Amino acid sequence: MNGLKTVGNFIRHWVFGHRAPQLFLNGLRSEIRTRLNKNPSPMIREIREEARKIQLCDKKLIEDAPSRCHLELTSHIVAAYRVLLPEVGVEKATIQLLEHAMMEGVNTMSMRFSLKSMLTSSQNNADRLYNIFTWLMKQYGTTFKWTAPHKHRKEGSSFSSEIQSCFYHSFFTVHNAPFLTPVLCKIDSIWFNMIDPQKHGFSFDKSRYRTQGYGAPTCIFPIVEAVKKKQKKD
Repeated sequence: MNGLKTVGNFIRHWVFGHRAPQLFLNGLRSEIRTRLNKNPSPMIREIREEARKIQLCDKKLIEDAPSRCHLELTSHIVAAYRVLLPEVGVEKATIQLLEHAMMEGVNTMSMRFSLKSMLTSSQNNADRLYNIFTWLMKQYGTTFKWTAPHKHRKEGSSFSSEIQSCFYHSFFTVHNAPFLTPVLCKIDSIWFNMIDPQKHGFSFDKSRYRTQGYGAPTCIFPIVEAVKKKQKKD
């Protein structure tokens, strides 16, 4: 049992604590070259060093293995903001640069393949997608407080992942930078824009989508099962 826990912690660290910051930095390199027309290497080194300092100061925020990983990722975002703001000169433009860097870094073929496989495996089966979502949310650890209300109706069913407490938003708020939360919120658009109601049998209700990064008290990710039309009898 301890062996499985160790493997699970390693996988989480690879995804949240190693892979995600690395992908973000990859995106930053590209943005610094194209938008700022500068050699990214010195800035990337400065960002890495600043992130290490932030992690040392914020060790108290670590409650479990996943939160250690979340700290690694968010510290790189705050560090990048601090390093790049003087270079860009405008807060809004700096945030946009970070958002583009994150999206460019994580929106890889492997990411899209994984998401496509998740949606395909849940085709016409919203309950299966619900089970996948609840499993995924558990991987985020104790610093994310969430529920997954599931409603069954005669014409179908719907569920939503609802996050009451988000490490990312809390961390950025502690650093007086809650406006950086959307840098991570925007990643959600990768998977929900891939949902095709006619193909998958369910839809993402964008009208009810909310995140703390955009000022909502709770993050809401609503999935609605497509209503199956009854065939008329001759």
